[in-house]
Amino acid sequence: MSTTKVIILAVSCLLVGLAIGFNLGEGPAKQTAISWKYGDAELVIDLEKDMADDETLLSKIFSKPFSAAGAVDWLKKTHDLFQFNDPALAKKLAELAFEDPAARELRALRNRREGPWAHQTQEVRIGIPDREDQPFSSYANVCRSGIFYNKTIGVFLPDTPDRIIRLQATQSYDCPKGYNFPDIQLCAEDAKKLFGTDNFDKYQTAAAVVITE
Repeated sequence: MSTTKVIILAVSCLLVGLAIGFNLGEGPAKQTAISWKYGDAELVIDLEKDMADDETLLSKIFSKPFSAAGAVDWLKKTHDLFQFNDPALAKKLAELAFEDPAARELRALRNRREGPWAHQTQEVRIGIPDREDQPFSSYANVCRSGIFYNKTIGVFLPDTPDRIIRLQATQSYDCPKGYNFPDIQLCAEDAKKLFGTDNFDKYQTAAAVVITE
């Protein structure tokens, strides 16, 4: 039996033990505590102090890593209650209907590029190479040793983040250390969309983010 199943079984036994112990505590054969052991770890539930209310009992169960893990797994297996960072939650979210309130909130997070859709932006230098070296529209040349190579990237001006240009960074060039190179090269058409002009000699500054790996 796997460790997870053992812990879940132990949680179930603990809950049964608490119910029995509580009933015994009310009768002549008074029982004051329930002990739950897992390896070298032990959790003792005092039937008078720890069962005073739900919050006290839950706080006690979650006071030890092994019992907290068991309780979380038990809730997941029996009631479909997940921790927010549990990878298994993704499969459950995939079952949401399009119009479910949670689905709408997730789409809103995506549109605002928050949470798991957030990417760290960085300032980049944008250049336009000679016409024969310019990429096609919606594509970009990037440093072969940089973080953008072979990625889908978004380029935008910090003052207008909604006007993002999506690019496939499939073409590359060498960027030896000690030399100044633009981080990204665009064709004149995309540069004009971004900056409103394609008439700059060296490079312009913008912001870029990796959209997909």
